[in-house]
Amino acid sequence: MMGDSVILETQGITKRFRGLVAVDRFDIAVQERTIHSLIGPNGAGKTTVFNVITGIYRPEEGKVLFEGQVLNGLKPHEILARGIARTFQNPRLFKNMTCLENVMAGQHAHGRAGFWSSILRLPHQRREERRIRERAEEWLKRLNLWHFRHELARNIPYGCQKLLELARALAAQPKVLLLDEPTCGLNESEKETMIQFIEGLPKEGLTVLLVEHNMNVVMGLSDLITVMNYGKKIAEGPPEAIYNDPVVIEAYLGRGGTRVA
Repeated sequence: MMGDSVILETQGITKRFRGLVAVDRFDIAVQERTIHSLIGPNGAGKTTVFNVITGIYRPEEGKVLFEGQVLNGLKPHEILARGIARTFQNPRLFKNMTCLENVMAGQHAHGRAGFWSSILRLPHQRREERRIRERAEEWLKRLNLWHFRHELARNIPYGCQKLLELARALAAQPKVLLLDEPTCGLNESEKETMIQFIEGLPKEGLTVLLVEHNMNVVMGLSDLITVMNYGKKIAEGPPEAIYNDPVVIEAYLGRGGTRVA
């Protein structure tokens, strides 16, 4: 089901690296409470778009808007605090912290206790820590990671690390979640858990911007798909239109291809 309004938007963003144009005047408008996929061949510029949106890179041109407010110039932690969280193609976890501690860390952007209350362990700080722990425990249970809660993140299987990063991102209470290749490297059971979770997120009020190479996942989950190639948007539409779009087929398979997947 499509959302009521645009929550996240890029307007003509351009990002260059030493003369190479990685993203070229790229526009995307993500409706709230939808799953919007961003796809394209390797090197198309998808992750660079994610990095611009989340403040890792600054665009040379164009704007990123979230709930109508310009994000250009904000640092990644400031963008997270506004309500945009993300995962990475290769999980970026605190490897020497437990799984529970990793998910608790995802909530620090919204912590209200100050420095001295944390040092002195004042009552309201203890209450907040208890709430943070309870929310972290809930996400671990929902993502079938409860039995790993006391394990160091570096010691759990790769697929579980990706689920753990998702749990940490969700614990930050985002409005928009950017997922970069969430099913890559997962076994079938983990993949099913991941897909079910992503599918249910709009029902919980979240908006998802998804980068994913598995076209079965993309076609099954997406409300709308935007296609990139060489940094530019080449197509956009619902899954059934994108699946048979000749421009998209050529971008993926070259001339003579018959379909995206």
